[in-house]
Amino acid sequence: SGESWLVQFYHDWSEPCKDFAPRWEALAAKLPPMVRLGRVNVDQNFGLVQRYRSFVRCRQTVLSVECTVPALVLVTRGDGEELHAESYRGSLSAEAVYEWVKRSLPESRTRISKLKGPRAAEALASFLQPAWAKATAGRRRAAALERGRGTELPRAVIFSSRPIADSIFARHLATRLSPLLSLSSMHVDGGLSSSPEASPEARLAHSLGLRSLPVVALWTEPEEEGSPLDKGRSPPLLLEISERPDAAAREDFVARLRAAAAPAVPLLVD
Repeated sequence: SGESWLVQFYHDWSEPCKDFAPRWEALAAKLPPMVRLGRVNVDQNFGLVQRYRSFVRCRQTVLSVECTVPALVLVTRGDGEELHAESYRGSLSAEAVYEWVKRSLPESRTRISKLKGPRAAEALASFLQPAWAKATAGRRRAAALERGRGTELPRAVIFSSRPIADSIFARHLATRLSPLLSLSSMHVDGGLSSSPEASPEARLAHSLGLRSLPVVALWTEPEEEGSPLDKGRSPPLLLEISERPDAAAREDFVARLRAAAAPAVPLLVD
């Protein structure tokens, strides 16, 4: 398939594999659908073990094959559709494996811009502006407007109380939905505090109607100029993300965001 897989090679009778089981369950709760998980019983799948013998250290006895397990292999698909496999050689803590997977995925090359600073509203307004609106006045602007008309993607911003731009899920969203929208992020440090000392990001989130975090704010129409808070501007569509989503909840969210971002009229292509 075109999906990434984290594969565990194991022996049923292996004590290290039994000890690793709870950590594998923790990874199963955090990684899908960005990464699918699968297990291979070494004693019942010798052919598959042979296929990945470069990544799984084994020795063959008279009666069986014994491998150094649990052995973890990440299988991904490259730009040319060829498969890439990489074995894990670090600590078997769930956190260490998760960070290794995050670094090794093709999506790790995806960078999501971060809107921040004392001028959070201005940073958001700049992100929402279509490229043709930033052109200089006169003929150049008119030409840029004509080239850009009907080609601008919707804009979406992930608002979260935790830094989320570098998470596997955020990169998964940006990669899978890149043909449909442009994605950015805003870290609302301290959450949606309404105190006078609240951060600029928190005040902006309140002004946009956010009542919980994390949430994705989606603007389906480009904003030529001004602030997203100006009177008369259409408010963003808000899609809440579960605080502790499972695989099904993540898949459902991707589907909802995809449906909301899909244009009613197909975008023009140069």
